[in-house]
Amino acid sequence: MIALLEQPPIQLFMLCAAILTIKMILTANATGLVRVLKGVYISPEDYALVGKTPLGPDEQIERIRRAHQNDLENILPFFAVGFLYALTGPSYRVVWWLFVPFTAARILHTIFYALGLQPWRTLAFEIGNFTLAAIAILLLVKMI
Repeated sequence: MIALLEQPPIQLFMLCAAILTIKMILTANATGLVRVLKGVYISPEDYALVGKTPLGPDEQIERIRRAHQNDLENILPFFAVGFLYALTGPSYRVVWWLFVPFTAARILHTIFYALGLQPWRTLAFEIGNFTLAAIAILLLVKMI
């Protein structure tokens, strides 16, 4: 098992997975932090706890929440297909050109989403989407 973990494609996957996990944790916590700072909560019992009347949605909170939801829809599949692809013994160069741009694109997507920056948000999303699709296709080809 240790020998497997020492393979460069696996090590790169683990690095990217750790970075993306930390990014997702920070994004989830940012949603909660901004809610508390703005006094905009998710449910009536949260308002009742602080003795406030429910307010409508806050656009900044919703942006961060949607970025986190988008992470769940894209990063979780990366964890699965990226790990499985890394197990197939691919070229480190190929893995680098797939895993690193995916990781960078997901970080940038969150930043651009939170700041409302188009077309950059879409560009970052599509880079991540393209690399994720490429990983899945390459894994499929390895299995055929």
